[in-house]
Amino acid sequence: MDTITYINHSHFNYYFLIGGLFLGYLVYRIIHSLLGDNTFIQTKYRVRGHTWRSIDCNKSIPYNIYCTVCSKLMLPLVGLFCECCAVSACKRCHRMIDKKIRCKQISWPIEKTFHHLWVNVGTANKDNIDQNEDSELLMNKYFCSWCQRTKVSQENLLENTEQCDFQKYRNIIIPPTNVQVEKGKIVNIKPLPYDNWEPLIIFANRKSGSNRSDEVLSIFRGLLNPLQVIDISLMSPERAVRWFPERCRVLVAGGDGTVAWVLNALHSAPHIKASVGILPMGTGNDLSRALGWGASCPDLDAHSVITTFMQADEQILDRWKITITPKHVRLGRLRGARSSRVLYAYNYASIGVDAQVALDFHRARSQFLYRYTSRYLNYIAYALLGVGRALDDGGCGGLEKRLRVQVGSRTIQLPPLQALIALNIPSWGAGVDLWSMGSEDEVGDQYMDDGKLEVVGISSSIHIARLQCGLAEPFRFAQATRVWIDLDGCCAMQVDGEPWMQGPASIHIEPAGQSTLLRRSTQ
Repeated sequence: MDTITYINHSHFNYYFLIGGLFLGYLVYRIIHSLLGDNTFIQTKYRVRGHTWRSIDCNKSIPYNIYCTVCSKLMLPLVGLFCECCAVSACKRCHRMIDKKIRCKQISWPIEKTFHHLWVNVGTANKDNIDQNEDSELLMNKYFCSWCQRTKVSQENLLENTEQCDFQKYRNIIIPPTNVQVEKGKIVNIKPLPYDNWEPLIIFANRKSGSNRSDEVLSIFRGLLNPLQVIDISLMSPERAVRWFPERCRVLVAGGDGTVAWVLNALHSAPHIKASVGILPMGTGNDLSRALGWGASCPDLDAHSVITTFMQADEQILDRWKITITPKHVRLGRLRGARSSRVLYAYNYASIGVDAQVALDFHRARSQFLYRYTSRYLNYIAYALLGVGRALDDGGCGGLEKRLRVQVGSRTIQLPPLQALIALNIPSWGAGVDLWSMGSEDEVGDQYMDDGKLEVVGISSSIHIARLQCGLAEPFRFAQATRVWIDLDGCCAMQVDGEPWMQGPASIHIEPAGQSTLLRRSTQ
């Protein structure tokens, strides 16, 4: 009874500490938003026609700092611009714009000429003469929301019917004339007749990491057809791939879980030949690290991101099927009364204390304060939870007594363990290359596309901390194409950073095809 009480108090102390940390950061964010410069405002003013953002949010496309309706100078606190077409207006006038000026349209009748969508983004002065000296010399500056051209003219180009050719990004844009819509739903994308057309599809998950994915949605909608920028919280990848063109490139802004979600959706549509790149927005970002995209996303420059992404090299990645079959317990009943569960892994699968820390973090971040966190606060939370598990192993102690592991025809003799990990990539725990830690002569090389998993063990959460600092080595057991794990009792488990509490079960890991990803070019 005393042990149960101690564990309950320990859990309470962990969550109290993390909750206090989030609360302190929330107070900081509120004060910072009142006193400092807020460069991006997530709150949108949704009305029919346009999608409005603060004029200080987006630097990838030009916009007018004077209201299109009343011509008053707009400060960031009161100025709005449409993230899709770049038209601007103050908060008092923005509703009038929806009635007068059209926004980008995702589809267009193929029999009609598709013309430029010019937007007035300010004024230009001939020969750099000051505006106050002679107002007659002032000329309007216009920006096409599709081809990114800018023109300076005294004439009103808003009614211009010149055909638009999409110029700068014509090879990655889906033209509205090629989009077939029925009953408000996209049903088909007609491919363009030239070979170098490879449209870019953006997936973003607002709930990943520091929530910067919301910024990604806004920035890329201004450069591409808005239908190419998909908010996973509103449209699942499984729904989106139904209308994807047969050949495309996909950019996923999110963490490892979001990337795995998109890859699984693409496997459900084998006729689509898509290469997937990553814009790291999560906490661990292990797959992003392994492919050269880094641990985090720097300041977003949409044009630079597109250029780097289109120059990336293809990388084949093994995919693994994990079948979890619950065991029968006494009286012939199934614990949890659940049938077999099938998951797919791209990074790694683990049982033990590392999954327990991930589960603790998952529970902590599910609280309402999580929306105010940042990636750095996530790292701190992870570290504190890991320290806590050094004092309380979460039931992972003596794991070797509850596990039986078989690779091929060989049964592995396990030393004292608190975690067992099956690796597919050379990155785990936010960048630790477990398989290479130790003498290279003792084990074979690790590859992402060789159809083999690397099975390793960790003795404790303190061992994890030493691995993070490069001061220890893991137990490197074997490389295998198939792994069978027999688990007695309950223990935390995770697949690609998605944790849960697993009861007694038989776990089988086997090959399930391959995916095509993009590795950042080193040239």
